[in-house]
Amino acid sequence: MTSDGSNTIRNLVMGPLLFALMHVVPAESLELAARGAFGLLLWMAWWWITQPVHFAVTGLLPLVVAAVFQVVPVRELLPIYTSLLVILLLGANILATLWTRWGLDRRIALASLLLLGVNRNHQIVAWFCIAMGLSTILPNTVVAAAMMPIVVAMLAFIGIKDLGSSRFGTALGLAVAWGTSVGGAATPLGGAPNLLTVGFLEESVTGEEFLFWTWVTRLLPLTVIVMVVALLFIRKAFRPEVADREVGRSYLVGELGKLGRMSVPERWGLALFGTAILLAFAREFYAAWLPQFHPAFGFLTLGLMAFVIRHEQEPLLRWDYAQKHMIWGLLYLFAGGAALGTMLVDTGAATWMATRLVPAASGGGFGAVAAFSLLTIVLTQMTSNTAAIAVTVPITITTFQSLGMNPVPFVYIVAVAGNFGLMLPSASGGSAIAAGYGVNVQTMFRKGLILTGLLWVTVMTVGCLLAIYWPDFGVA
Repeated sequence: MTSDGSNTIRNLVMGPLLFALMHVVPAESLELAARGAFGLLLWMAWWWITQPVHFAVTGLLPLVVAAVFQVVPVRELLPIYTSLLVILLLGANILATLWTRWGLDRRIALASLLLLGVNRNHQIVAWFCIAMGLSTILPNTVVAAAMMPIVVAMLAFIGIKDLGSSRFGTALGLAVAWGTSVGGAATPLGGAPNLLTVGFLEESVTGEEFLFWTWVTRLLPLTVIVMVVALLFIRKAFRPEVADREVGRSYLVGELGKLGRMSVPERWGLALFGTAILLAFAREFYAAWLPQFHPAFGFLTLGLMAFVIRHEQEPLLRWDYAQKHMIWGLLYLFAGGAALGTMLVDTGAATWMATRLVPAASGGGFGAVAAFSLLTIVLTQMTSNTAAIAVTVPITITTFQSLGMNPVPFVYIVAVAGNFGLMLPSASGGSAIAAGYGVNVQTMFRKGLILTGLLWVTVMTVGCLLAIYWPDFGVA
């Protein structure tokens, strides 16, 4: 047997072994179901990092473990595999496949290279900044679902079709994924965790409406510094394995010219995708008339139209073509991460971990900031960032209120830390989508661990300084 074969078998066995060991490790007051959830976390994380099986296979493990070991009722997990975000990814996947069918992906790739240039480091920084900017007003999953097909198309044009085996391909995928996570903390519109935090502040602290403008102004210094630190890391952390191609602007213009005028199917592909993005941006303007028409259904509706609209008596997209070219595993990977997070929360595993750190915050001050921000970051890697905030923010509020301290600065710090889901596919929608498109998860974990550590130190230090020297940071 080859060394690769023996390593694969070792990694296959190690996953369920970690699950089993979690049931015998001494842990005070940790219930059997919570042990199962922690064990599944270790199993899935190991398989995601070492990849002895496809990501999608690992994403289906929660259903099997729940059914066999009764960690949680299976009926609680099944809806996750058809959740709104899974539907959104399905619709975006269909629309991206439409691009491939008619060559729009190549046209967009050439246009992207003309816009951003061929310098590898400049591209990494540019995609990170674009993702970060968009995610301040849109959920990270929406932004990543919209951007990754463009990135993949551009990479394919320069000869990189397997992101996982390319340092540059992985770097661009992670730039998008991490940009969506870091940028999400800037405004309440950046994602569900921020809106959930606003709800907790209104209910348990202020008793009145929390204005979005208050979030932006109070957190602006902290979020800007976090963004700068992340940007500097992205700039220095990745060294593409290929040199910048000696491709001049005239060559790119020439290649774009060879494609001729945009065909009717290409125009349809661009219009359908653009309309889906517009519907996501403009959700607040039509929500009152179509309360159930979540952006996910916008993507799905426009995706289905590709099978209906005809060009020269043929549909823009045929099912047999879509079936072969869509990235189906992405759906199961994303759902599996969300299901794992549900199991950690519903079994009390996440709360058990949170309560272990509460004594560390009893003295307040820097120790309290370190404890609660670290707890939030750890939970964010294991569950969704929404689940992490749902666990940590209420505990943060009650702990500091019991100490007679203003909880608002600590809630702000925890809320920002909740957006640092960088290390695993289960950590955030952006990370799951990047993994689904094939980025190297080992690189995601290793470099994500370093970036997470840097951001943790940053948010602790800057947060404490703001709490001490800027009184408005404690106002909600």
